[in-house]
Amino acid sequence: MTPSERTLSTADVDDVFEVLADWRRRAVCRYFASSDRTAADVGALASAISELGGTSTVDAADTSPATIRAQLEEQHLPMLHQIGLIDYDERSGAVKYWGSPTVEKWADHAAAVTQQTDF
Repeated sequence: MTPSERTLSTADVDDVFEVLADWRRRAVCRYFASSDRTAADVGALASAISELGGTSTVDAADTSPATIRAQLEEQHLPMLHQIGLIDYDERSGAVKYWGSPTVEKWADHAAAVTQQTDF
């Protein structure tokens, strides 16, 4: 799939809010959007998200790098890949972020509302 074929280029509303429904997926989007990075491996993402620490509704045990990595690999990255926001290679753990201004805008808004402004 080429970047021009990505489903979020025109940002379907249901996809945007499905992406933003989980703090870990918002953190993945903000990790890339707040820097010049367009690629990372799952380990780097898990470590960065673990340092963020989640929200007050997230148990501290849920924010260990190992737990975050497992959650990303099993659920969140495949979902982001399926809707076209990232390319995720399960074998290598490589993540390529294609970006979406709409998703990034709403992720920033969600971060401001929840006071999660790291990254």
